Amino acid sequence: MNLGRAKSILIIAFAGLNLFLGYHLFWPDFGRMTRVAVTAEDLQATEVMLSENNYFLQTTLSRSVHVSDFLTVEPARSFQGEVLQEFIKKGAHVVESDNATAYRADNETAVVYSSGLIRVIYEPGVRLVEDAAGIEAHRLTELVDNFIEEEKLMPEGAVFDYMEKSDAGFINFNYYQVYQEMPIYAGQLKVILEAGEVNIIEIYWLNPVDRLPLREMKVISAAEALQNLVDRLGPSPVPRDIEAIKLGYFSGEYDAEKWEIPPVWRIELDGNDRHYINAFTGNIEQDTIIPEQLP
Repeated sequence: MNLGRAKSILIIAFAGLNLFLGYHLFWPDFGRMTRVAVTAEDLQATEVMLSENNYFLQTTLSRSVHVSDFLTVEPARSFQGEVLQEFIKKGAHVVESDNATAYRADNETAVVYSSGLIRVIYEPGVRLVEDAAGIEAHRLTELVDNFIEEEKLMPEGAVFDYMEKSDAGFINFNYYQVYQEMPIYAGQLKVILEAGEVNIIEIYWLNPVDRLPLREMKVISAAEALQNLVDRLGPSPVPRDIEAIKLGYFSGEYDAEKWEIPPVWRIELDGNDRHYINAFTGNIEQDTIIPEQLP
């Protein structure tokens, strides 16, 4: 028997088997992710529809087929406990009410609501800069980052999202969390600055429990999400720029032990207006997080 020839046959056989297994294990998902869902004609029609309604695309639309699933989450109780432990170390006085518990220290109070929302109030505010309007945005963001790190209020995995200014003179710094490379816009950290002082920090952080791959489904395209948003908002009286559209997870605040949140397309208009389109149903998701009264 020719051993050299037998070895060659075995090598070729194993290589063929690897190719076969690789195709069946990886190619179906790869093909599903890269298959074109939005044709060039569809994309052009979307841009025409947008411009006719006074919306203008300033970003690139994904044309691939996307699939996603529901994500099961729960309030991040362990992080909540870490925050409260720091207040206990400061000798905080505890005040309880029906839906919240306040931990009052010398000049700061941590209010924990039954939903998992944490609101830290500084009275008086903690000054970061003398003139917030006269400092560059990236430098101001660095100062805020350092402050919440020093206060041990930065959850693990927090990612800076955007800064917004209100007509009343407040500057809000917003963060979101990430799970397996997917943004979770439902998990939020907000720092509120007024006249160069930190007044309030709000933390609504979630613990991802599990994804539900058995319920994985194809999501609507980014183009369809835009169509649904324009149908809801109607024609704009002024030109509006669509600056970003990204797939993530989102839900409002729930007073529950555990719940499921759907994938969404987050569409950003003019840099300061964000809408969440359910990537399964195409409906607009509402942000139900609302201010609550202090106990």
